[in-house]
Amino acid sequence: MKKIIALLLSLTLIFTFCACGDKEEAEEPADTQETAEEVQEETAEPETAAEETAEPEQEAETAAVKKDNMVDPSEVPLRGDEPPKGNDTSSRGIPELKDVLTYDDGDLMVLVNKYHGVTADYEPTDMVVMDNSLTTWENIRLKKVAYDAYVKMQQDAAAKGFNLKVCSGYRTYDGQQQLFYNALGVGEEYAHMSSAYPGRSEHHTGLAVDITSASMGWGLTQDFADYPDGKWLYEHCQEYGFILR
Repeated sequence: MKKIIALLLSLTLIFTFCACGDKEEAEEPADTQETAEEVQEETAEPETAAEETAEPEQEAETAAVKKDNMVDPSEVPLRGDEPPKGNDTSSRGIPELKDVLTYDDGDLMVLVNKYHGVTADYEPTDMVVMDNSLTTWENIRLKKVAYDAYVKMQQDAAAKGFNLKVCSGYRTYDGQQQLFYNALGVGEEYAHMSSAYPGRSEHHTGLAVDITSASMGWGLTQDFADYPDGKWLYEHCQEYGFILR
């Protein structure tokens, strides 16, 4: 029974939180009186020059953090877990990783998939435990920013008469490995198509959730997209910062 449940967990639609707010533009200073223009220009020029030099420094610092975090797979051990050998290294198989994240740097636009992975000890920051009344399993965890957004989405869905619950959130490397190898028991092609290889699942980020509903008997299948609540999520999830993968 546990094996069947684990396999079903890999068949759901994934809603991934990746909201980012627009930066507010600073207000332009009011026009000064003509008699004070020359004095203001003399004092403003050094400040402007400082601002111009500060921006590249900040960009360079950010780039340095990204370079330190996002490394070539050859630079970091991936626990020695070798993907099953096969001829298909496309997106339908297990292609070679292009880069690996070593820690959570707080970027909500983080990308984890078959080409971009995380290390086995990668762990999201700012994690919270979801209210069990909102989930089909106990103690499901998410990053707080994603959890707060989901709660709002779930409440608005309930107001429309939809009864939604999260059946999967954050997954550890070991947890994802168990799901993948359970799927391998059905067949290699099935595993490649239905389950992410450990270290390559969006669920490692703490920003992704699998959602089910009462209308489909709390099932976990792709045809959720054909249900009214599935369609509502498709049309509105982006309003809460989620995208549908």
